[in-house]
Amino acid sequence: MRFIADMMLGRLARWLRLYGYDTLYGIEDDDEIIEVARREGRVILTKDVALAERARKLGVNVFLLRSNSLEGQVAELKRLGIKFGELFPANARCPKCNGPIKAVPKEAVKGKVPECVYEKYDEFYICENCGQIYWPGKQWREMLKMDRRLKGT
Repeated sequence: MRFIADMMLGRLARWLRLYGYDTLYGIEDDDEIIEVARREGRVILTKDVALAERARKLGVNVFLLRSNSLEGQVAELKRLGIKFGELFPANARCPKCNGPIKAVPKEAVKGKVPECVYEKYDEFYICENCGQIYWPGKQWREMLKMDRRLKGT
């Protein structure tokens, strides 16, 4: 399932990407959101009742979310049948740009990450679109904590 999230759901969009869902985000115009969803077969994620109603009238799939919290939004999506399986790096997409992420040999990031990071870690991933490099540091550990909370919802 592929999504397009409206501007109110940026945090959810990033997390869906980390779980491997192709999720567009950043389009501000409702008409454009509906057109992209229709053209690409994406499900619209929104908290905007008017956008949801317009999309439905045009035959576009839409999930109208009620919760303001990430945990609540994930719980709503689970009730709709969305699975939150293995978190990053398995099948993950870049939380910044939605591009695919792949594992790379340590040597591939030499000179592209701080020397202390290069020395401390052996596991690295890179976004094939924007080139962002990821490694299992502090943010990764925080991400795993949130993953446990989300799976408990």
